[in-house]
Amino acid sequence: MAFFFSFHPVKAASEIETKYDFQYQVYSDGTTNVRQKISLTNKISAVYASQYSFTLPTMAIKNITAADEGGPCKTDVKQENNSTIVDIFFNEEVVGNNKTFNFNLNFDSLDVAHKDGEIWEIIIPRIANLTEMDDYQLSLVVPVSFGKPAFIRPSPIEEKEEGDFNLYRFVKSQDIAGGVMATFGPFQVFDFTLFYHLQNPNFSPGETEIALPPDTAFQQIAYQKIEPAPINIRIDEDGNWLAKYHLKPKEKIDIVTIGKAKIFTQPQQNFPKPSSLENNLTKLPFWEIDDPQIKKIANDLKTPRAIYDFVVKTLDYSFERVSQSPKRFGAVQALAKPSEAICMEFADLFVALCRAAGIPARAVDGFAYTDDSRLRPLSLMIDVLHVWPEYYSEQKKIWIPVDPTWGKTTGGIDYFSQTDLRHLAFAIHGQDSQNPYPAGSYKLSESLGKDVQVAFGEYQKEIPPDLKLTFDLPQKIFWGEKQKGKILIKNEGQTAAYQVQLKIISEGLNLVSASEATFEVIPPFSLTEIPVELTIQNFFADGQRQLKVRLNDQEFNQKIEISSFLKQLIFPIVGEALTLVTLLIVMKQKF
Repeated sequence: MAFFFSFHPVKAASEIETKYDFQYQVYSDGTTNVRQKISLTNKISAVYASQYSFTLPTMAIKNITAADEGGPCKTDVKQENNSTIVDIFFNEEVVGNNKTFNFNLNFDSLDVAHKDGEIWEIIIPRIANLTEMDDYQLSLVVPVSFGKPAFIRPSPIEEKEEGDFNLYRFVKSQDIAGGVMATFGPFQVFDFTLFYHLQNPNFSPGETEIALPPDTAFQQIAYQKIEPAPINIRIDEDGNWLAKYHLKPKEKIDIVTIGKAKIFTQPQQNFPKPSSLENNLTKLPFWEIDDPQIKKIANDLKTPRAIYDFVVKTLDYSFERVSQSPKRFGAVQALAKPSEAICMEFADLFVALCRAAGIPARAVDGFAYTDDSRLRPLSLMIDVLHVWPEYYSEQKKIWIPVDPTWGKTTGGIDYFSQTDLRHLAFAIHGQDSQNPYPAGSYKLSESLGKDVQVAFGEYQKEIPPDLKLTFDLPQKIFWGEKQKGKILIKNEGQTAAYQVQLKIISEGLNLVSASEATFEVIPPFSLTEIPVELTIQNFFADGQRQLKVRLNDQEFNQKIEISSFLKQLIFPIVGEALTLVTLLIVMKQKF
């Protein structure tokens, strides 16, 4: 929000002391009543205010009224260039040193608050000339029915409940020039349908993998359908979910995945931590960490916050270039062409500078919903994705997503201190700056339509993981032998299973392989194999024995026949002796 003042006679605004008390009252339908109480005090006797003007970066306002101590004021409202300009003409002129003039302004805004999916989001515009104001206070009043805030930035200095509303108060010293952004609700839900098109051009069978949207510390995926089902799904070092498919010679496959994504503002507890971060510090294509300029800037900045601020300040977003099927620059070229950057360059420069400063960093390809039609993926023919970086926080032990692109394009809203609920990760690039390809990239010449469909969804109670266990073991074991087999765990549920505990208990069998295992994550539609090796050490053991497997709170049993040494040695001898005796008797009868 920008304010412009007109004084008579024309003097500097510093000759009038200004105090502002703004209240944004949000109602249950999202309509927001904005009340501005403004106080102007003359610092010298020859200066007084005769008119007040302000500009709102929106045309969605109505019911504008103003009043001073003399009653209702005349207002002039103009709308141009997607903005609303309001001029207020005062009824009286307060002249004299230390004389104070008070007036009020009220209007209803239709776009301060809006609901997307499960979330209410409130954005109070930035203040253009906050430093010129002597005092500024802002109150945000929100219905209790909106729920608890997922985040509010900056943090209010006061929170209290007043009847059916919650009040949050802010003051000038909090550096609220960038505005206030608040989100209410525990999580956001996206419904997605993704298409993948595969082809084997060879005359021999082949295998390939596709990247499915994975769970991260800030998102949870539930797959309602993957058709055709993959052979298996594995997790790489970056946490990508890679679905494997076999293709016959010259075969084409069209794969459809349907699911829901739950996006959180706070990281999921006990989400698996990376085993190593070394590969997230290395030089890779587009992340030229050994470039002298990159090294110098990184050495000067040192922290993720400073690097984020530098990228936002240095690069300008090119709305023209984004519509031209642009070629990726990389970090060094982004510095050379700062006015031609799009999200790839913002992410690449952040990652390169972080890595050069010794901070593990990586990039994420995915979908991000925005109200800015110039950034929103609206094309009916192509899939416009978004890229944003992450850095690893040693303090929190998680990957922290940030978005310097949106920090630039939203006019200064802080997308470093707090993630929002509009980013859905498709593929993570840390070990490799280009692979795996995200959804929307698996196209054939005849499949040029839109393969990424994402929309706000409604919360549904999650179906928990459904772990099934089967045995692939020998039916019979002889004394002295080592028999190998497998235990197979398949997750037939819609969501991933975490911290799965497996324990093998052998009764009358000797387990050579490990008897216990913990699996940090088992994705849906995946198959996990546990090798098993069994022997019999009891010389006289015979009959049936049992193998028990405890999988979390489930128990599975498998019976196995065993044969003792006596059976192996004596039974064949006795059998042969009986055969010989029988043969002799038959021969004797004949002769």
